[in-house]
This record gives sequence, structure tokens and C-alpha cells, in this order.
Amino acid sequence: MTNGELEQYLTKALAPVYGLREARAIQRFLFRALHSLSDVEWLLIRNDEAIPEFEEAVKQSIPSLIQQMPVQYLTGKTWFCDLEFEVNQGVLIPRPETETLVMMVAEKYKDAGNLRMLDIGTGSGAIAVSLAVLLSNADVTAFDISDIALEVAAANARKHSRDIMFYKADILDAGKWPQAGCFDIIISNPPYVKESERIHMQPNVLNYEPALALFVEDQDALKYYRAIMDYAVRFLKPGGALWFEINENEGENIRRLLLERGFSHVSILKDLADKYRFAYADMK
Repeated sequence: MTNGELEQYLTKALAPVYGLREARAIQRFLFRALHSLSDVEWLLIRNDEAIPEFEEAVKQSIPSLIQQMPVQYLTGKTWFCDLEFEVNQGVLIPRPETETLVMMVAEKYKDAGNLRMLDIGTGSGAIAVSLAVLLSNADVTAFDISDIALEVAAANARKHSRDIMFYKADILDAGKWPQAGCFDIIISNPPYVKESERIHMQPNVLNYEPALALFVEDQDALKYYRAIMDYAVRFLKPGGALWFEINENEGENIRRLLLERGFSHVSILKDLADKYRFAYADMK
């Protein structure tokens, strides 16, 4: 079997579960994760006979993929802001929307002086590590409540040779907030999917990704945002900025909370899909 035929073999096996378009995307991701070649390098060997070990690894992945295990967890890796990250089922798989947020922040502060940045709820460390790579002027700190997440994030920081300070912290417990100093920028992608929205989620998310990083009760859907705002009021420097990824249906409620707490220049921003997905505000 050639490498090209192996592509077709995997896509055909997955298409009844995912549809042809998504099956092809999974195939491309899996092959990239397994062979570590550039697109051009792969094209040069696409008509060659598949290496037996590679073919076996692909075929062994099929039962798990048919059970809708995310290919990122299967391979233990993903890509975010053109960087490779380790992931496991203890951390959320970073999304393209979050990548957009990181790139917005990196672009805005690329010419700034030295910055102290905090990522609250760091998960895999995708936000913290990417900003540390993209902004050489940034001193980055990160919080998470999960020991597993902190281990993964620290591994990703080491992978990219970035010195990031990690703290175990429950942002909902103000009495135990870490003494980490003050910051120029605080950024967070907290849990914001309402329990009532579970019905719209795919099995690959519901059955494998950590619910703690995704869901909030409908009756208190903005609890993490309120807590982070309260933290920012205390630990964001004057003139500093707060950035959020948000539920597209909560933009105006988040705007109101920010204004109530004294933030200025509040903006609710759209993602590449034209959805209101981010919030920005300044500390007076």
C-alpha cells in the first residue's frame, strides 16, 4: 500500500462517522503527527510504499477514532499558533478561536516595553506559552486549578524553552489567590459553555474533554468572569488590560459587568466566524 492509498484507506474508514470533509481533516492531522514531515516533503513520498511501522500505526488508530476520540488525544499533540503542544485528556484541546485571541493580543503589544502577563485557567498552556514565544518582552505567569493541567503546561513551556511561573489557584476562592504581584495584561479563556448547551456539543467533546474546563451552570454562567474581574481590580496595574474569550451570547452581560467594576474602553470583539467571541477592557 502506498502512502496515498493509506490516506484513502483511513479516510474511507472514518467517513461514515465523521463525513468526508472532517474525515480528510483527521487523516491529515494524524499523518502530520505521525510522520512529522512538511507538506512538501510528504508530497514527495506520497506515491512511495508506506513504511510498515507507519502503516501499522495508522491502522491501529482507527478503532479509537471511530469511537470519536479526538485525534489530538490519540497522538498526544496539537498545533497552536504554529507551535506544537502536548495534550492529554486532562486539558482542553485549544481551539482556533483562542488562537485568534492570542494573535490579537500579540499584535497589539508587539512594540510595547516589558510586560507582565497572566493567563488564568491556562490548561495546556497554549495561551501562556504562545504569548511568551510571540512577545519577547513578556514575563508570563499562569494559573490553573488542575494539577494535570499544570504538569502539561509546564511541559509545554519547557518544550519551547520559555520560563513561565505556574501557580495552582482556584480563581473562585479569593481567600487563596496566589501572591503573584501585579500585571500589565490579564488574559483568560474560562469555562463558558452553559449546561443547557451540552445538547449542541459533539460526542468527541462530551465523552473525552474535561467538563471542568468547558461547562458552567446556567444559573451562574458568568461566575468565572466576575471572579477574574475582581482579581483584575486588585492586581491589574493602572492602564493595564483585561482580555477574555467569551460565550457569543454573553457579550452585553460581560460589558455591563466590566463597566460596573470601573473598567474603561470596553469592547466586545468578533472572531473570524463573525461571532462576538472576545472582550477587552482597560483598567483606569
